[in-house]
Amino acid sequence: MLMEHWILVAMWVFGFVGFLLLIPRKDRRKGWLAFLMFQAFIWLCDMPSFQYGLLSAPVREFPKATDLAITINYFFYPVMFSIFYVHKKGNGSIWSRFAYFFVWISIMTLFDVVLERYTDLLEYGFITWYGMLIYIGFLFYVSQVCCNWFFKDKSLFQAEEWETK
Repeated sequence: MLMEHWILVAMWVFGFVGFLLLIPRKDRRKGWLAFLMFQAFIWLCDMPSFQYGLLSAPVREFPKATDLAITINYFFYPVMFSIFYVHKKGNGSIWSRFAYFFVWISIMTLFDVVLERYTDLLEYGFITWYGMLIYIGFLFYVSQVCCNWFFKDKSLFQAEEWETK
């Protein structure tokens, strides 16, 4: 088995374990919505990115079906966004929120650059590392705005309502 396949297996294992251990039980609903929201936006943005050569994935799970990197873009990054979203502090100062956001984006970009440089899981076409920083930042920001909008009305999502039905 190639090193790339072992990395993909490790992403699945760390993704499942991270989701279960790093997202508290009371916040799992919020984590699932964040996961699905990020998946939706990354799907909309990755289709043109891979189609027009901004990114490519030489080693992928379904090479005859799609050119997209399924594990990285549709499982691992959404899990990382779920963990980010559940643990963010909404009432801190703007600088602390920006620093938290920027640290997460930087770590995700660093991971992406390492994957691109040392494996065949990703290849940058016309995009650079700072382009990926902007791209991942855009995805995180848009997903966060939509999740915040969805959870705006807290009375609709009280645990007692769901347990009694």
